Amino acid sequence: MVCVVVHTSPLPHQKEFAGYLERGFKRHGLSVEVTADIHAEGDIHVIQGPHYAYSTWIGKPRVLFLDRCFYGDSKKDVSLGWLRPDGSRDFMNHAMPEPNGRLPELKPEKTGDKTIVFADYGKRNRAVTAAITHDTEHIRLHPAEGRDHGPLEAVWRDFDVAVGGSSTVLVEAAINGLRVISYDPRHVCQNIADRRQWVTDLSWAQWHYDQIANGRFWEHLCIE
Repeated sequence: MVCVVVHTSPLPHQKEFAGYLERGFKRHGLSVEVTADIHAEGDIHVIQGPHYAYSTWIGKPRVLFLDRCFYGDSKKDVSLGWLRPDGSRDFMNHAMPEPNGRLPELKPEKTGDKTIVFADYGKRNRAVTAAITHDTEHIRLHPAEGRDHGPLEAVWRDFDVAVGGSSTVLVEAAINGLRVISYDPRHVCQNIADRRQWVTDLSWAQWHYDQIANGRFWEHLCIE
């Protein structure tokens, strides 16, 4: 029997989703171990978040990486895909014919050039360089750095182009009609040609907790 190891920290959110994963995998007849041991062995591994167990399992085969959602409710939705050696994920979601659940409303695409740079946490210097490159003085720091910049709705209203690194805020920007430029080659906003197809594919990169608990996610991500 295939054994799945779900590496889980004491954080409540991780423990909660570990329970959903356990139920979902068991619905498909897999053996599941939920453990705080980052070195526990198994046939398939699931890690949560970019810190706990991440450095131990990146570059190894058959590792699912669960992280924050790209859009929707961050308490109920997560992104989930197979971890690649470069840190990107294979969501098995290329050219999907139908969406996975309800799609967010795509706002009309903007045509102006007023630009804002979103700084990744702790990477202000990289954001300054990007601002110089794109000839703008508008930089929005990561909210964890203690700056209150006001609601994002004002950004979507006042700007036309969003520049950034790895932040999921670029997904929100694209949904809200801004042209997105990411200097992280792994970002899911790279090379958006058709926004409707892009967001349809993106819907298969993330899962509601009900879809995890009932095993629906594994019907899509299952590999031999």
